[in-house]
Amino acid sequence: MSSEEESEIDISNLTSKIDVEQNKSVRYRTRRRAIDLVEMKEETDCQDHLLQDFKDLQNMSRRVLSSDIIIELLGNGENSDLSDFSDGSDNNEEDELDNLLAMNEVYENFDFQNIEDDIDWNIDNIDDDIVVETENVDRVLENPTTSYKYHSVRKENIKWDAKPLTTREIVFTAVPEKDFPSAPLPPIEYFLKYFSTISFDDMAHFTNLFAQQNNTRNWTDTNVSEMKVFIGIHLYIGIIGFPRVIMYWQPDYRIDIIADNMTKNRFFELRTNFHVQDNLLNPTDNSDKFFKVRPLYNSIKKRCNELHTEKNLCIDEQMVPFKGRLGLKQYMRGKPSPWGIKLYLLCGAGGMVYDLLLYQGSNTELDQETKAHFGLGGSVVLKLCEQLKKNRHILYFDNFFTSYNLLNALQDQKIYAAGTARVNRFANPPLMTDKHLRKLGRGASFEVTGSNEHEGRTNQIGIIKWFDNKGVVLASNFLTSGNTDEVNRWDKKEKKYITLERPEIVKLYNKSMGGVDLHDQLISYFRIFIRSRKWTLRMVTHSFDMALTNSWMEYRNDATHCNILKKMDLLLFKQRVAKTLISLGRSQMYTPERKKKVGRPSSSPSPPLIPIKSRKPRNIDDPTPYNEVRYDCNNHFAIFDDRQHTTRCNAGTLIMGLFPVINTFTFDMEASVKFANTLSKSSMQLAFSEC
Repeated sequence: MSSEEESEIDISNLTSKIDVEQNKSVRYRTRRRAIDLVEMKEETDCQDHLLQDFKDLQNMSRRVLSSDIIIELLGNGENSDLSDFSDGSDNNEEDELDNLLAMNEVYENFDFQNIEDDIDWNIDNIDDDIVVETENVDRVLENPTTSYKYHSVRKENIKWDAKPLTTREIVFTAVPEKDFPSAPLPPIEYFLKYFSTISFDDMAHFTNLFAQQNNTRNWTDTNVSEMKVFIGIHLYIGIIGFPRVIMYWQPDYRIDIIADNMTKNRFFELRTNFHVQDNLLNPTDNSDKFFKVRPLYNSIKKRCNELHTEKNLCIDEQMVPFKGRLGLKQYMRGKPSPWGIKLYLLCGAGGMVYDLLLYQGSNTELDQETKAHFGLGGSVVLKLCEQLKKNRHILYFDNFFTSYNLLNALQDQKIYAAGTARVNRFANPPLMTDKHLRKLGRGASFEVTGSNEHEGRTNQIGIIKWFDNKGVVLASNFLTSGNTDEVNRWDKKEKKYITLERPEIVKLYNKSMGGVDLHDQLISYFRIFIRSRKWTLRMVTHSFDMALTNSWMEYRNDATHCNILKKMDLLLFKQRVAKTLISLGRSQMYTPERKKKVGRPSSSPSPPLIPIKSRKPRNIDDPTPYNEVRYDCNNHFAIFDDRQHTTRCNAGTLIMGLFPVINTFTFDMEASVKFANTLSKSSMQLAFSEC
């Protein structure tokens, strides 16, 4: 057989195979089409259902389902397509195969020619102008929402008008003036006010207790003095900021005030066992994930609630940096430290913290009924506002918290509030789109007012949309456009500054909203950063940073009231608190005796000691200690003996002679007169200056 004949046979075989495959493909597509049509025929009972399904699919292709629509489609969870998981088995391959074989018999007898004639595909009258915007957790509910404490509004009860919010005259209740001291207190006194309920004695006690429970080897009990030195060293670590803690004790980088007051091993030993709570008191059904650090933050919260609250306040999130393995860890895009543990803070415009809330998911200290009606953001705001007095404050927050019901509830509590807003939380207000505002030019704005009736009075919530580079939506219960002002903005096209008209609410929001971010920024300058896998240690050091930053702001306010021009900055204030803690602890601290080695003495002779020649250190007097250290009545009194002249010991303590008192505190008049006549005037001044 020639090669040409062989090639013709191969081509004919290949052609026949292609025809077979094409026939299989046609049969498969025909059968797949029949399956689709049968399923469509079974699921639709009439032509209206088909049209409605097509309409829903068409709308769904360009919209995002809201939570209300999802709940409606699910039937509130009552009609589930899932069977009970406790019955039946997961091995259903045989049942599925039987069903497919049974369906195959139906498809073979099915009339594919007339199926399309039974369906009317006319969809010309479908209205496709419906666009549903996305809603978030806290929204205007359509169900009855009468809370036990706060009133929430039904969606259908809100009436929108395309007009500005009627600006009412705000008359604040007279606030009692703060009692300022005649002079600023020492920095250490401001700092210690934040640890009134958890003392250094408690820290030492629970640290010793945990070391005993953990069977720490060669553990020496700590005390109050050592705890002060321990915390003071942490504050210095935040100031200096070496990348590794061990460097503070290494010869090349040694920091004397740290290394001279605590050894490296003792520091790490205390840090490993540091506790402020007894772990055995943790109940088995405990839902508080911050149980181990709760006493510290409760003490700080108590002091923050005692502060004189200013008029302009804001609420926002704060992140404690942490990237270890932790269920509480959160991610917040846009934050300087996006990974960490989340806190909600109530701050003033200047950064002072007045209240705080630790976030722990569903176990956060929030009222569940309030959370169901106002969502997470709204319930956080209402929780932090519980301590606020009526008709005294203006509150600002961002669009995570803002909702119509929240502003309405705050208006009932006589707390004025404003914030950026998401339009889908306000029951579809008739706002102008960004496209139309862009045509009007930068600086254009449009505002609407929503009103509702409650207990015989009308509450009004205003929404304004201001177009700068893009549309910005703000909502308020007291002001929208108000008295506008002018601001300069850079125009990229014209390459020059242009003047825009800015609503008053935008100016107030920009001025007062950054309090939490300012407080977080001040902490970040000298943050106590230690690499550790323990999230509890990170929360403990953050509590020290937060308390010290708030203490510095208290000092600044007092110094301003006392007309002190030269104030301590945050660095000097933190350094002074750290040095005072170390000095107070060192003056009260004793060195425990070392245990002797156990066993027989070595028979080998000890190596001879080689004398090391060293230069005699310069005799440099220590700087004058701070007043809070001088007058703490610990180890600063003069020592009396029978020497002829006043001298100093190596520790700098004054040794006064010619005073005939030995181990007694009885007063001898004749000896006192003799002592006074003996000392010169200069020696007397020196003695009293050192005491």
